[in-house]
Amino acid sequence: MSATARKSRRVLVVGATGRLGVAIAEALADRGDEVVLTARDPNKLEAISASLARPSTGSKPAVFVCADLTHRDAVERIVEGLRAAVPPTAERGSIDDIVLACGPFPRTPFQELRREDLERTFTVHAVAPLLLVHALAGDLAKAQGAIVGLGDAGTTRPYEHHVAYLTAKGAVRTGLRALAVELAPDVRVNIVELGIVADPEADADPLRQHRLATRSQLGRFGTPQEVVHVVLSLLDATWATGETWGIGS
Repeated sequence: MSATARKSRRVLVVGATGRLGVAIAEALADRGDEVVLTARDPNKLEAISASLARPSTGSKPAVFVCADLTHRDAVERIVEGLRAAVPPTAERGSIDDIVLACGPFPRTPFQELRREDLERTFTVHAVAPLLLVHALAGDLAKAQGAIVGLGDAGTTRPYEHHVAYLTAKGAVRTGLRALAVELAPDVRVNIVELGIVADPEADADPLRQHRLATRSQLGRFGTPQEVVHVVLSLLDATWATGETWGIGS
């Protein structure tokens, strides 16, 4: 399909203020999609929203809904905000596609692991995202939409000090694969399992950078742009669902 023939999509980016969330939102806006943002920091959301305006195409700042996924009412807040900002019609829902880029990466050494760590991390990475998809399933079906979730290669190659995070990522991986069955054939659900993406903390410590980079067969970190490429590809891959695309392993 040519670029001129492609229809704009309305894409909800969950975790839109993280490094990968921002990169994905920018790429969606650059290709002409209508981006809707949600995260917990209102100031960051407002700034990112403004940065996504594209005067050359007449696109306005992105709609955003502020919600903290650790709160029990987060899904309701997001859905209510979407309905108010982008009211659904008989033909189209408030959103067409969803990218789950929930970003917290808590370090929880096993000796310090607590119930609260598991509950909080499960809620952010698995419980809230799956409930949000459930709440917006009708919108996605109207649009023959797609869901792309960001996973972690550590679910199959675990590393130290992240038991809560990796367990939660494993849960959402299984949950999304189950949703691919539940929502077929109207909605596609796919997962990107990431290796280590370059970040300022790692770049500032050459020894840590070398140690982590050696975990990858390619011997280096990935970049946000490389993640974006795969996310956009899966959003557009109309004959793929229930797939896990591993990168950076």
